[in-house]
Amino acid sequence: MMTHSKLRLFLSILLISFLFYSCGTTSDTVEVVRDSPREIQQVTDEEESDEFQQITMGVIEPVTNFNPLFARNLSTKQVLSLIYEGLFTLNEDGEVEPAMASGYEISDDGLEYKITLDRDIFYHDSPVFTAGVGRRIHARDVKWAFERTAKLDVPTMASDLLMNVRGYENYYLEQHTIFDPEKRVLDEVRGISVEDASTVRINLYEPDPDFLHKLASPYLFIYPRESAEQSRTGLPQYPVGTGPYRFGQLTEDNNYVLTRFDSDNNQRATPSVNRIDVIHSVSETELFQDFISGEIDYIPEIGPQIKTQAVRDGSELQESYRNSFQLTAHNSNRITAFYINRNSVVSKNWLLNRLKNVSENDFSGFSEINILTESFSDTTDTTPQSTYFVAFTDDPYARKMLSALNSAHFQPDSELLFFDIRIPTRRTSIYTNSTDSFHQQWISIPDNYWLRTDNRMLSFHHNHISGITSHTVPWKIFISNIQADESERTVE
Repeated sequence: MMTHSKLRLFLSILLISFLFYSCGTTSDTVEVVRDSPREIQQVTDEEESDEFQQITMGVIEPVTNFNPLFARNLSTKQVLSLIYEGLFTLNEDGEVEPAMASGYEISDDGLEYKITLDRDIFYHDSPVFTAGVGRRIHARDVKWAFERTAKLDVPTMASDLLMNVRGYENYYLEQHTIFDPEKRVLDEVRGISVEDASTVRINLYEPDPDFLHKLASPYLFIYPRESAEQSRTGLPQYPVGTGPYRFGQLTEDNNYVLTRFDSDNNQRATPSVNRIDVIHSVSETELFQDFISGEIDYIPEIGPQIKTQAVRDGSELQESYRNSFQLTAHNSNRITAFYINRNSVVSKNWLLNRLKNVSENDFSGFSEINILTESFSDTTDTTPQSTYFVAFTDDPYARKMLSALNSAHFQPDSELLFFDIRIPTRRTSIYTNSTDSFHQQWISIPDNYWLRTDNRMLSFHHNHISGITSHTVPWKIFISNIQADESERTVE
């Protein structure tokens, strides 16, 4: 006869065996609780919708980094806007709307912002998480991401937006001047505090009516701490955000695949487009050829070569393209500026003498051009260097203008060439800087340029792509409006 103790032991073993058996026979056994992520749901081919939509998007600059703090060019920001979100975003008219935030309160004196997070938002499933499953967002993520902008090993663009936050400047300066971590006394920005999982408070030194707009910048996108602290699988390889798309793969030809964030964790409305292939061609000419052939459906910003060939009067398609393609003019600008490197050891007399003769007529197909060469030397007793170097840039507007300068004012006496690094050295004579009309309001490029061009942003798409409308946000793809009708595709 079995005793009570033996019976309890038998039942315990039976229960454990049942649990092990259950775990071994199905992959859908994870218990879902309010504050835990759900299991990854694999979508089979049979489960795919008959209305699967896919677009190929061509960008004029390479996607240089999936870390928002390193997003130096507009094409990178446009791609990252599909993967990440900030506390707030901007609508097509440039007005602030909540993104990861569900609401906010501003104190009467304008110095305190109480921001409530939408805790029903989850990060993308990713290997950076222990179980590979995205977790729920937390107010700690906001504080950590904002404090990370002050670190020594990241660019300063984001920190420029947060300098008015109490304690931020002190924290930033200590990070950048006290190189021994043991000697630092500040371990946080006191003006950013976590009240609870869904509430973060931000205190300012001075009222700032533009503060919410600044929080909508792609430099202040929010991402989980896990994604930056995984040395092998962190942001460069596995960007993790809460946006409508997650990183799919890097293809053999160095293009990127983004897949729609379809998950039981994601309870928000999703775009119609299921997959976006991001292509950067070796040249703008090749990009345009791929677009005409139908290999590319949509170019969110065309460059100067496409503009010269396909656009007239600044914002209208050439007649030969009107039946096949659509052009959308946006109320935003790309800004490109050129500077003389005053620290260069290369003789500048001949260079300045030549640049003094630069005029708007040297640049065809460009919009507003501002030339400031009145102070440049004017002497005939100069001898040119055989070569003058320019710091490397991916900006197609800078590259085309430098090519025009080389043809009109350097050759045959000299030659203007790109150096192999992106920062000006003592051997570099000219360098460039690029920004956009949104960030120029608060992170302005230096005003000591000698040449600047502001070009209205234009996008290009095939007729089978719809929902692309004019907007004021240079770095954002309004993907929720876009649809691809394969039945209307006319280019094979």
